Amino acid sequence: MNIALTRLKHLHISDSQFSSPEKVIETLGAIQGQDYSASKWAIGLRAPGLKEKDIESAFLEKKIIRSWPLRGTLHVVSAKDIYWLLDLLGPPTVSKYAAHYKKIELDPKVLKKCYSILSKNLSNQNFLTRKEISSVLEKSGIITNTTRLSHILQRAGLEGLLCFGPRRDKNFTYALIEEWIPNIKRVKKPREEALNKIAEMYFDTRAPATLADFVWWSGLNMKDAKVAIESLEHKLTNFQKNDQIYYIPKKMELVDKDSDILFLLPAFDEFLLAYTDRKDCMDPPPKRLLTPADDLFRPTLVINGWVSGIWQRELKKEDVILKVNPYKTLNTNYKKKLKKAAEEYAIFLGKNLILEV
Repeated sequence: MNIALTRLKHLHISDSQFSSPEKVIETLGAIQGQDYSASKWAIGLRAPGLKEKDIESAFLEKKIIRSWPLRGTLHVVSAKDIYWLLDLLGPPTVSKYAAHYKKIELDPKVLKKCYSILSKNLSNQNFLTRKEISSVLEKSGIITNTTRLSHILQRAGLEGLLCFGPRRDKNFTYALIEEWIPNIKRVKKPREEALNKIAEMYFDTRAPATLADFVWWSGLNMKDAKVAIESLEHKLTNFQKNDQIYYIPKKMELVDKDSDILFLLPAFDEFLLAYTDRKDCMDPPPKRLLTPADDLFRPTLVINGWVSGIWQRELKKEDVILKVNPYKTLNTNYKKKLKKAAEEYAIFLGKNLILEV
């Protein structure tokens, strides 16, 4: 079995079949959301025919939202799933950050005051930008240097108080989550059911994967992650490779042969960020380019399941300049495939393509 190609298939990259942004997110459970443009392409890549504006509409229609449910990191999740994800994954994340909260003097009393101020100033859909929230808090005596404000907003998100709202020009705003998705009621999912559900989401779309991978992605502690995997015992099988135990659904279709495929993946794509160990899909690139850590957070060129370069874009009024930096010279076949992939990305953006390799 080719682990990387099997992941590409079930992450719905090489087997993209969705017709709506919300269906992509409902199936994957969550995708990285810290880079908004990358998040939109991560969805568009998995739903051929959709344009960037279609994903923008899904956010504005509140079918998908940005919040901090997994590991306290921004993710895009389905509005239908946000509350049970926060109930399950919020507490371990808060526990993980406890020492840091103490260090920056965010004790329960200060946080309670922050929540009160945020609730008052964001109510009645009074969406505020980060800068405006900082100003409001400062006027009430709350210090909001960059790190502290980030943790205040994150913690309020983990508590289910706020999420990202609409954009105002180029600035993102924050909204009270209950006002942003009023039709979604906060019904607590039984813990056993929630653990089973998140394990199913993960392994159905990201297997083959290890226990450590699942712990990393979800933010669950080791004990709860094991319980979650055990709840799928009748659905999962496992195999060992290089002293690692990989779990995979028994009915999952495996990819055994090399496949002549090429993709331009966005920064932070789940193909890389859903795992602790990326040795199944990438080698450390030459030092003259970038370190592996840098590459994890950049848009990547993936050929036959292997990270084979990086790329970046430059937006003009009517054009997108796509600069691709392969680690090795591409042959004629892959140059054609790259051009096709680049054209698909330009169409997604609604712009003319200028490709530089």
